[in-house]
Amino acid sequence: MSTAADWKWVATKSPTANSRTDDIWFFDEKTGWLVNSNGQICQTTDGGDTWPQKKFIDPNSAAFPYLRCMAWANRKIGWVGAVASDDGTKSFLQVLLHRTTDGGDTWSNVTNMPDTSPTGICGMYAVNENIVYGAGTNDPNSPGPGLVKTTDGGATWTHVDLSQQADNLIDVYFSDANTGWIVGGKKDPSCAPLKRGYETHPQYSQLKPVVLKTTDGGATWVNKAAGVAGFDCGEWGWKIQFIDAMTGFVSLENFSTAAILKTTDGGETWVRVPIVDSAGHAINTDLEGVGFVDAQSGWVGGWSEDFEGLFNSVTVDGGRSWTAQNNTPGNPSTDPRIKINRYRLLGNPVSTGYCSGAKVYKRAAPDLHVSVSAAVQAPGPQPAGLALSHTPNFSSRSVEMTYVLPQDARNVFVGIWNHFAFHVRTLVDGVGQQAGRHTVVWDGTDDRGQPLGGGVYICRMSVDGRMGESQSVRLPK
Repeated sequence: MSTAADWKWVATKSPTANSRTDDIWFFDEKTGWLVNSNGQICQTTDGGDTWPQKKFIDPNSAAFPYLRCMAWANRKIGWVGAVASDDGTKSFLQVLLHRTTDGGDTWSNVTNMPDTSPTGICGMYAVNENIVYGAGTNDPNSPGPGLVKTTDGGATWTHVDLSQQADNLIDVYFSDANTGWIVGGKKDPSCAPLKRGYETHPQYSQLKPVVLKTTDGGATWVNKAAGVAGFDCGEWGWKIQFIDAMTGFVSLENFSTAAILKTTDGGETWVRVPIVDSAGHAINTDLEGVGFVDAQSGWVGGWSEDFEGLFNSVTVDGGRSWTAQNNTPGNPSTDPRIKINRYRLLGNPVSTGYCSGAKVYKRAAPDLHVSVSAAVQAPGPQPAGLALSHTPNFSSRSVEMTYVLPQDARNVFVGIWNHFAFHVRTLVDGVGQQAGRHTVVWDGTDDRGQPLGGGVYICRMSVDGRMGESQSVRLPK
Protein backbone atom coordinates (compact mmCIF):
# COMPACT_ATOMS: atom_id res chain seq x y z
CA MET A 1 0.00 0.00 0.00
CA SER A 2 1.36 3.43 -0.95
CA THR A 3 2.23 5.87 1.85
CA ALA A 4 3.23 9.54 1.96
CA ALA A 5 6.88 8.44 1.90
CA ASP A 6 6.33 7.11 -1.64
CA TRP A 7 5.22 10.49 -2.97
CA LYS A 8 7.57 12.76 -4.93
CA TRP A 9 6.82 16.49 -4.83
CA VAL A 10 7.77 18.54 -7.90
CA ALA A 11 7.25 22.21 -8.70
CA THR A 12 4.52 23.34 -11.03
CA LYS A 13 5.05 26.35 -13.28
CA SER A 14 3.33 28.66 -10.83
CA PRO A 15 4.67 32.17 -10.19
CA THR A 16 7.53 32.18 -7.71
CA ALA A 17 6.57 34.03 -4.56
CA ASN A 18 9.74 35.43 -3.08
CA SER A 19 8.05 35.32 0.29
CA ARG A 20 5.41 32.61 -0.06
CA THR A 21 2.34 31.25 -1.82
CA ASP A 22 0.18 31.32 1.28
CA ASP A 23 -2.81 29.35 0.07
CA ILE A 24 -4.11 27.12 -2.69
CA TRP A 25 -7.46 25.55 -3.52
CA PHE A 26 -8.15 22.68 -5.92
CA PHE A 27 -11.46 21.38 -7.26
CA ASP A 28 -9.81 18.44 -9.02
CA GLU A 29 -6.39 17.36 -10.27
CA LYS A 30 -6.38 19.96 -13.05
CA THR A 31 -8.28 22.98 -11.75
CA GLY A 32 -7.07 25.13 -8.88
CA TRP A 33 -6.17 28.56 -7.52
CA LEU A 34 -3.38 30.30 -5.63
CA VAL A 35 -2.83 33.51 -3.68
CA ASN A 36 0.69 34.72 -2.91
CA SER A 37 2.77 37.43 -1.31
CA ASN A 38 3.18 39.13 -4.69
CA GLY A 39 -0.52 40.07 -4.51
CA GLN A 40 -1.56 37.63 -7.23
CA ILE A 41 -4.72 35.56 -7.57
CA CYS A 42 -3.97 32.96 -10.25
CA GLN A 43 -5.79 29.98 -11.72
CA THR A 44 -4.62 26.76 -13.35
CA THR A 45 -6.82 24.52 -15.49
CA ASP A 46 -4.06 22.17 -16.66
CA GLY A 47 -2.61 20.80 -13.43
CA GLY A 48 -0.11 23.59 -12.91
CA ASP A 49 1.46 23.94 -16.35
CA THR A 50 0.04 27.46 -16.72
CA TRP A 51 -1.19 29.96 -14.11
CA PRO A 52 -2.82 33.01 -15.73
CA GLN A 53 -3.22 35.90 -13.32
CA LYS A 54 -6.87 36.74 -12.67
CA LYS A 55 -6.36 39.57 -10.21
CA PHE A 56 -3.48 41.64 -8.81
CA ILE A 57 -3.96 43.33 -5.44
CA ASP A 58 -1.60 46.31 -5.37
CA PRO A 59 0.43 46.38 -2.13
CA ASN A 60 -0.01 50.18 -2.21
CA SER A 61 -3.79 49.82 -1.86
CA ALA A 62 -5.53 51.16 1.25
CA ALA A 63 -4.21 49.46 4.41
CA PHE A 64 -1.42 47.69 2.47
CA PRO A 65 -3.12 44.27 2.01
CA TYR A 66 -1.28 40.96 1.96
CA LEU A 67 -3.26 38.03 0.52
CA ARG A 68 -3.41 35.21 3.04
CA CYS A 69 -6.15 32.62 2.39
CA MET A 70 -8.99 31.49 0.16
CA ALA A 71 -12.18 29.42 0.20
CA TRP A 72 -14.57 28.33 -2.52
CA ALA A 73 -18.23 27.45 -2.13
CA ASN A 74 -18.33 26.08 -5.68
CA ARG A 75 -16.56 26.70 -8.98
CA LYS A 76 -18.31 30.05 -9.41
CA ILE A 77 -18.28 31.59 -5.92
CA GLY A 78 -14.99 32.10 -4.11
CA TRP A 79 -13.43 34.29 -1.42
CA VAL A 80 -9.91 35.56 -0.71
CA GLY A 81 -8.89 36.85 2.71
CA ALA A 82 -6.14 39.38 3.42
CA VAL A 83 -4.09 40.75 6.29
CA ALA A 84 -4.18 44.56 6.44
CA SER A 85 -2.78 47.39 8.55
CA ASP A 86 -5.03 49.39 10.89
CA ASP A 87 -4.11 53.08 10.66
CA GLY A 88 -7.03 54.17 12.81
CA THR A 89 -9.24 55.02 9.83
CA LYS A 90 -10.81 51.56 9.41
CA SER A 91 -9.58 51.51 5.82
CA PHE A 92 -8.49 47.91 6.41
CA LEU A 93 -12.16 46.89 6.39
CA GLN A 94 -12.28 47.58 2.64
CA VAL A 95 -9.55 45.06 1.76
CA LEU A 96 -10.08 42.21 4.23
CA LEU A 97 -12.11 40.14 1.77
CA HIS A 98 -12.36 39.82 -2.01
CA ARG A 99 -15.15 37.91 -3.75
CA THR A 100 -15.91 36.40 -7.14
CA THR A 101 -19.26 35.12 -8.38
CA ASP A 102 -18.22 34.30 -11.95
CA GLY A 103 -15.53 31.67 -11.47
CA GLY A 104 -12.71 34.14 -10.87
CA ASP A 105 -13.03 36.21 -14.03
CA THR A 106 -13.77 39.30 -11.92
CA TRP A 107 -13.16 40.08 -8.24
CA SER A 108 -14.62 42.76 -6.01
CA ASN A 109 -13.75 44.07 -2.56
CA VAL A 110 -16.22 43.25 0.20
CA THR A 111 -17.11 46.63 1.66
CA ASN A 112 -19.62 45.77 4.38
CA MET A 113 -17.40 44.18 7.03
CA PRO A 114 -18.28 44.94 10.69
CA ASP A 115 -16.26 47.75 12.29
CA THR A 116 -15.03 45.31 14.95
CA SER A 117 -13.56 42.86 12.43
CA PRO A 118 -10.00 41.61 12.99
CA THR A 119 -7.27 43.31 10.96
CA GLY A 120 -6.54 40.11 9.12
CA ILE A 121 -8.50 37.18 7.75
CA CYS A 122 -5.97 34.36 8.06
CA GLY A 123 -8.25 31.37 7.45
CA MET A 124 -11.55 30.85 5.62
CA TYR A 125 -14.07 28.08 5.16
CA ALA A 126 -17.13 28.13 2.89
CA VAL A 127 -19.77 25.65 4.02
CA ASN A 128 -21.86 26.52 0.98
CA GLU A 129 -22.56 29.58 -1.18
CA ASN A 130 -24.44 31.27 1.68
CA ILE A 131 -22.52 30.30 4.84
CA VAL A 132 -18.89 31.42 5.01
CA TYR A 133 -16.57 31.74 8.01
CA GLY A 134 -13.31 33.69 8.36
CA ALA A 135 -10.84 33.72 11.28
CA GLY A 136 -8.21 36.18 12.41
CA THR A 137 -5.98 37.79 13.24
CA ASN A 138 -2.44 36.46 13.56
CA ASP A 139 -0.75 39.23 15.59
CA PRO A 140 -1.61 39.00 19.32
CA ASN A 141 -1.09 42.77 19.60
CA SER A 142 -3.91 43.46 17.14
CA PRO A 143 -7.48 44.00 18.37
CA GLY A 144 -10.49 41.92 17.48
CA PRO A 145 -9.40 38.26 17.40
CA GLY A 146 -12.49 36.41 16.36
CA LEU A 147 -14.75 35.07 13.69
CA VAL A 148 -16.50 36.81 10.81
CA LYS A 149 -19.54 35.06 9.37
CA THR A 150 -22.14 35.45 6.66
CA THR A 151 -25.28 33.34 6.26
CA ASP A 152 -26.61 35.13 3.20
CA GLY A 153 -23.74 34.89 0.73
CA GLY A 154 -22.06 38.09 1.88
CA ALA A 155 -25.05 40.44 1.90
CA THR A 156 -24.44 40.88 5.64
CA TRP A 157 -21.62 39.92 8.01
CA THR A 158 -21.32 39.50 11.76
CA HIS A 159 -18.24 39.43 14.00
CA VAL A 160 -17.94 37.12 17.00
CA ASP A 161 -15.43 38.53 19.49
CA LEU A 162 -13.21 35.74 20.82
CA SER A 163 -10.69 37.88 22.70
CA GLN A 164 -11.59 36.09 25.96
CA GLN A 165 -10.72 32.72 24.43
CA ALA A 166 -7.73 33.65 22.26
CA ASP A 167 -5.15 36.32 21.50
CA ASN A 168 -4.58 35.20 17.93
CA LEU A 169 -6.57 33.00 15.56
CA ILE A 170 -5.38 31.52 12.29
CA ASP A 171 -7.20 28.66 10.55
CA VAL A 172 -10.84 27.61 10.55
CA TYR A 173 -12.66 24.43 9.49
CA PHE A 174 -16.37 23.50 9.62
CA SER A 175 -17.73 19.99 9.15
CA ASP A 176 -21.25 21.39 8.68
CA ALA A 177 -23.05 24.71 9.04
CA ASN A 178 -22.91 24.63 12.84
CA THR A 179 -19.95 22.48 13.88
CA GLY A 180 -16.48 23.88 13.45
CA TRP A 181 -13.04 24.62 14.86
CA ILE A 182 -10.68 27.59 14.98
CA VAL A 183 -7.01 27.25 15.96
CA GLY A 184 -4.67 29.87 17.39
CA GLY A 185 -3.17 30.78 20.75
CA LYS A 186 -3.87 32.38 24.14
CA LYS A 187 -1.29 34.16 26.28
CA ASP A 188 -0.34 32.24 29.42
CA PRO A 189 0.85 34.53 32.24
CA SER A 190 3.06 31.73 33.56
CA CYS A 191 5.24 32.06 30.44
CA ALA A 192 8.13 34.53 30.43
CA PRO A 193 7.22 37.80 28.65
CA LEU A 194 10.27 37.46 26.39
CA LYS A 195 11.43 33.98 25.49
CA ARG A 196 14.85 33.53 23.90
CA GLY A 197 14.50 33.50 20.14
CA TYR A 198 11.39 35.70 20.21
CA GLU A 199 13.19 39.05 20.38
CA THR A 200 11.84 40.15 16.98
CA HIS A 201 8.28 39.05 17.79
CA PRO A 202 7.93 39.19 21.59
CA GLN A 203 4.13 39.26 21.46
CA TYR A 204 4.19 35.54 20.61
CA SER A 205 6.43 34.38 23.46
CA GLN A 206 3.60 33.78 25.98
CA LEU A 207 1.19 31.99 23.64
CA LYS A 208 -0.04 28.45 24.15
CA PRO A 209 -2.31 26.67 21.65
CA VAL A 210 -6.08 26.78 21.61
CA VAL A 211 -8.39 24.58 19.54
CA LEU A 212 -11.82 26.20 19.83
CA LYS A 213 -14.91 24.17 18.90
CA THR A 214 -18.46 25.36 18.27
CA THR A 215 -21.62 23.35 17.73
CA ASP A 216 -23.97 26.32 17.31
CA GLY A 217 -22.55 28.14 14.31
CA GLY A 218 -20.00 30.18 16.24
CA ALA A 219 -22.23 31.61 18.98
CA THR A 220 -20.33 29.76 21.73
CA TRP A 221 -16.90 28.10 21.82
CA VAL A 222 -15.04 25.60 24.00
CA ASN A 223 -11.24 25.18 24.04
CA LYS A 224 -10.71 21.47 23.39
CA ALA A 225 -6.94 21.87 23.84
CA ALA A 226 -7.29 22.94 27.48
CA GLY A 227 -5.29 20.57 29.65
CA VAL A 228 -3.22 19.05 26.83
CA ALA A 229 0.15 18.01 28.23
CA GLY A 230 3.48 19.31 26.97
CA PHE A 231 2.61 22.67 25.43
CA ASP A 232 5.60 24.96 25.01
CA CYS A 233 5.54 28.68 25.71
CA GLY A 234 5.62 30.57 22.42
CA GLU A 235 3.53 28.01 20.56
CA TRP A 236 0.15 28.30 18.84
CA GLY A 237 -2.12 26.52 16.37
CA TRP A 238 -1.61 27.33 12.69
CA LYS A 239 -3.37 24.95 10.27
CA ILE A 240 -6.08 22.37 10.90
CA GLN A 241 -6.97 19.30 8.82
CA PHE A 242 -9.58 16.58 9.37
CA ILE A 243 -9.18 13.49 7.20
CA ASP A 244 -12.48 12.01 8.40
CA ALA A 245 -15.07 12.57 11.11
CA MET A 246 -12.79 11.26 13.86
CA THR A 247 -9.17 11.96 12.89
CA GLY A 248 -7.67 15.43 12.68
CA PHE A 249 -4.38 17.29 12.94
CA VAL A 250 -3.25 20.80 13.88
CA SER A 251 0.22 22.17 13.09
CA LEU A 252 1.80 24.14 15.94
CA GLU A 253 3.93 27.13 15.10
CA ASN A 254 6.93 27.49 17.40
CA PHE A 255 10.15 29.38 16.61
CA SER A 256 12.41 26.89 18.40
CA THR A 257 10.90 23.40 18.06
CA ALA A 258 8.16 21.50 16.24
CA ALA A 259 5.02 19.54 17.09
CA ILE A 260 1.48 18.85 15.92
CA LEU A 261 -1.79 18.05 17.68
CA LYS A 262 -3.69 14.88 16.81
CA THR A 263 -7.25 13.81 17.62
CA THR A 264 -8.85 10.40 17.08
CA ASP A 265 -12.23 11.15 18.66
CA GLY A 266 -13.62 13.87 16.44
CA GLY A 267 -11.78 16.76 18.07
CA GLU A 268 -12.98 16.21 21.64
CA THR A 269 -9.47 15.45 22.93
CA TRP A 270 -6.04 16.18 21.48
CA VAL A 271 -2.48 14.94 22.03
CA ARG A 272 0.71 16.91 21.33
CA VAL A 273 3.01 14.92 19.02
CA PRO A 274 6.65 16.16 18.72
CA ILE A 275 8.32 16.13 15.29
CA VAL A 276 11.28 13.82 16.00
CA ASP A 277 13.24 11.20 14.06
CA SER A 278 13.36 7.49 14.91
CA ALA A 279 16.05 8.16 17.53
CA GLY A 280 13.94 10.81 19.25
CA HIS A 281 15.98 13.76 17.94
CA ALA A 282 14.07 16.94 17.02
CA ILE A 283 13.91 17.81 13.32
CA ASN A 284 12.45 20.82 11.53
CA THR A 285 11.20 23.95 13.33
CA ASP A 286 8.56 26.66 12.94
CA LEU A 287 5.91 24.45 11.38
CA GLU A 288 2.93 25.77 9.48
CA GLY A 289 1.60 23.35 6.84
CA VAL A 290 0.14 19.95 7.76
CA GLY A 291 -1.33 17.34 5.42
CA PHE A 292 -2.16 13.69 6.07
CA VAL A 293 -3.16 11.05 3.53
CA ASP A 294 -4.58 8.83 6.27
CA ALA A 295 -4.24 8.43 10.04
CA GLN A 296 -0.69 7.13 9.76
CA SER A 297 0.86 8.87 6.79
CA GLY A 298 1.46 12.57 6.14
CA TRP A 299 3.67 15.63 6.08
CA VAL A 300 4.49 18.84 7.89
CA GLY A 301 6.33 21.85 6.48
CA GLY A 302 7.17 25.40 7.39
CA TRP A 303 9.82 28.08 7.62
CA SER A 304 12.55 26.54 9.76
CA GLU A 305 14.97 28.66 11.80
CA ASP A 306 14.95 32.43 11.10
CA PHE A 307 12.02 31.99 8.68
CA GLU A 308 14.32 30.85 5.88
CA GLY A 309 12.36 27.77 4.81
CA LEU A 310 13.43 24.15 5.03
CA PHE A 311 11.73 20.98 3.85
CA ASN A 312 8.85 18.56 4.16
CA SER A 313 9.04 16.12 7.03
CA VAL A 314 7.13 12.88 6.49
CA THR A 315 5.71 10.23 8.85
CA VAL A 316 4.27 6.79 8.13
CA ASP A 317 3.59 5.78 11.74
CA GLY A 318 1.02 8.33 12.83
CA GLY A 319 3.60 10.91 13.90
CA ARG A 320 5.71 8.77 16.24
CA SER A 321 8.77 9.36 14.03
CA TRP A 322 9.62 11.62 11.11
CA THR A 323 12.17 11.93 8.31
CA ALA A 324 13.07 14.75 5.93
CA GLN A 325 11.63 14.23 2.46
CA ASN A 326 12.75 15.55 -0.93
CA ASN A 327 14.07 19.00 -0.24
CA THR A 328 17.15 18.52 1.92
CA PRO A 329 19.39 21.63 2.28
CA GLY A 330 22.73 21.32 0.55
CA ASN A 331 21.44 19.25 -2.38
CA PRO A 332 21.82 21.50 -5.46
CA SER A 333 19.20 19.53 -7.40
CA THR A 334 16.43 20.60 -5.04
CA ASP A 335 15.00 23.80 -3.62
CA PRO A 336 15.56 23.97 0.17
CA ARG A 337 13.41 27.04 0.72
CA ILE A 338 9.94 25.84 -0.12
CA LYS A 339 8.23 27.22 3.07
CA ILE A 340 5.18 24.95 2.96
CA ASN A 341 2.05 26.60 4.37
CA ARG A 342 -0.80 24.58 2.87
CA TYR A 343 -1.47 21.04 1.64
CA ARG A 344 -4.52 20.26 -0.49
CA LEU A 345 -5.01 16.52 -0.99
CA LEU A 346 -7.45 15.01 -3.50
CA GLY A 347 -9.38 11.76 -3.76
CA ASN A 348 -11.10 9.38 -1.36
CA PRO A 349 -8.88 7.63 -0.59
CA VAL A 350 -6.28 10.30 -1.31
CA SER A 351 -4.51 9.68 -4.61
CA THR A 352 -2.83 12.98 -5.45
CA GLY A 353 -2.42 16.51 -4.14
CA TYR A 354 -0.69 19.88 -4.07
CA CYS A 355 1.18 21.94 -1.51
CA SER A 356 2.27 25.57 -1.58
CA GLY A 357 5.32 27.50 -0.48
CA ALA A 358 7.74 29.49 -2.60
CA LYS A 359 5.85 27.88 -5.51
CA VAL A 360 3.00 25.43 -5.88
CA TYR A 361 4.18 21.81 -5.82
CA LYS A 362 2.31 18.69 -6.93
CA ARG A 363 2.60 14.96 -6.61
CA ALA A 364 4.49 13.43 -9.49
CA ALA A 365 2.76 10.49 -11.15
CA PRO A 366 3.85 7.37 -9.21
CA ASP A 367 4.92 5.54 -12.37
CA LEU A 368 6.74 8.51 -13.91
CA HIS A 369 10.38 9.40 -13.24
CA VAL A 370 10.63 13.15 -12.78
CA SER A 371 13.77 15.29 -12.73
CA VAL A 372 13.34 17.39 -9.59
CA SER A 373 15.92 19.94 -10.72
CA ALA A 374 14.16 20.47 -14.04
CA ALA A 375 10.81 20.87 -12.32
CA VAL A 376 12.11 23.35 -9.78
CA GLN A 377 13.74 25.46 -12.47
CA ALA A 378 10.66 25.57 -14.69
CA PRO A 379 9.92 29.21 -15.46
CA GLY A 380 6.74 30.85 -14.27
CA PRO A 381 5.27 34.32 -14.76
CA GLN A 382 7.69 36.96 -13.50
CA PRO A 383 7.40 40.69 -12.75
CA ALA A 384 7.69 42.75 -15.89
CA GLY A 385 11.33 43.79 -15.82
CA LEU A 386 11.19 45.15 -12.26
CA ALA A 387 14.21 43.38 -10.80
CA LEU A 388 14.91 44.03 -7.13
CA SER A 389 18.11 43.22 -5.24
CA HIS A 390 19.19 43.98 -1.68
CA THR A 391 22.42 44.20 0.32
CA PRO A 392 22.42 44.14 4.15
CA ASN A 393 24.84 46.53 5.88
CA PHE A 394 25.78 44.96 9.21
CA SER A 395 27.74 47.96 10.50
CA SER A 396 24.82 50.40 10.16
CA ARG A 397 22.05 47.79 10.58
CA SER A 398 20.44 48.82 7.33
CA VAL A 399 19.48 47.29 3.99
CA GLU A 400 20.16 48.83 0.58
CA MET A 401 17.66 47.90 -2.14
CA THR A 402 18.17 48.45 -5.85
CA TYR A 403 15.63 48.13 -8.64
CA VAL A 404 15.57 48.85 -12.37
CA LEU A 405 12.61 50.46 -14.14
CA PRO A 406 12.39 49.47 -17.82
CA GLN A 407 10.54 52.71 -18.63
CA ASP A 408 9.39 55.93 -16.99
CA ALA A 409 6.78 55.34 -14.31
CA ARG A 410 4.11 57.59 -12.79
CA ASN A 411 3.63 55.64 -9.54
CA VAL A 412 6.40 53.60 -7.89
CA PHE A 413 5.81 52.02 -4.51
CA VAL A 414 8.29 50.08 -2.34
CA GLY A 415 7.28 48.84 1.12
CA ILE A 416 8.30 46.45 3.88
CA TRP A 417 6.11 43.79 5.56
CA ASN A 418 7.04 41.63 8.52
CA HIS A 419 7.07 37.83 8.49
CA PHE A 420 3.45 37.73 9.65
CA ALA A 421 2.24 39.83 6.69
CA PHE A 422 1.72 43.22 8.36
CA HIS A 423 3.03 46.36 6.64
CA VAL A 424 5.68 48.11 8.75
CA ARG A 425 7.40 50.66 6.48
CA THR A 426 6.90 52.57 3.23
CA LEU A 427 10.19 53.37 1.48
CA VAL A 428 9.01 54.79 -1.85
CA ASP A 429 5.56 56.32 -1.57
CA GLY A 430 3.90 56.23 -4.97
CA VAL A 431 6.21 58.71 -6.70
CA GLY A 432 7.05 59.19 -10.37
CA GLN A 433 10.50 57.98 -11.46
CA GLN A 434 12.45 57.81 -14.69
CA ALA A 435 13.59 54.63 -16.37
CA GLY A 436 16.83 53.19 -15.05
CA ARG A 437 18.44 52.05 -11.82
CA HIS A 438 17.23 53.35 -8.45
CA THR A 439 18.42 52.73 -4.90
CA VAL A 440 16.66 53.11 -1.56
CA VAL A 441 18.09 52.41 1.91
CA TRP A 442 15.99 51.00 4.73
CA ASP A 443 17.34 52.01 8.13
CA GLY A 444 15.57 49.21 9.98
CA THR A 445 12.79 51.35 11.45
CA ASP A 446 9.03 51.30 10.99
CA ASP A 447 6.86 54.18 9.75
CA ARG A 448 6.88 55.68 13.25
CA GLY A 449 10.68 55.71 13.37
CA GLN A 450 10.85 52.86 15.90
CA PRO A 451 13.65 50.31 15.39
CA LEU A 452 12.53 46.83 14.35
CA GLY A 453 14.15 43.57 15.39
CA GLY A 454 16.60 41.89 13.06
CA GLY A 455 15.49 39.01 10.87
CA VAL A 456 13.64 38.28 7.66
CA TYR A 457 11.16 40.81 6.24
CA ILE A 458 9.29 41.06 2.92
CA CYS A 459 10.00 43.86 0.45
CA ARG A 460 7.19 44.41 -2.06
CA MET A 461 6.89 46.88 -4.91
CA SER A 462 4.41 47.93 -7.55
CA VAL A 463 4.79 50.18 -10.58
CA ASP A 464 1.79 51.94 -12.10
CA GLY A 465 -0.52 49.35 -10.57
CA ARG A 466 1.46 46.42 -12.01
CA MET A 467 3.21 43.74 -9.99
CA GLY A 468 6.81 44.50 -9.13
CA GLU A 469 9.31 42.22 -7.47
CA SER A 470 8.52 40.77 -4.04
CA GLN A 471 11.54 39.56 -2.09
CA SER A 472 12.54 38.42 1.35
CA VAL A 473 15.19 40.70 2.87
CA ARG A 474 17.27 40.21 5.98
CA LEU A 475 17.63 43.08 8.42
CA PRO A 476 20.88 42.65 10.38
CA LYS A 477 20.47 42.07 14.10
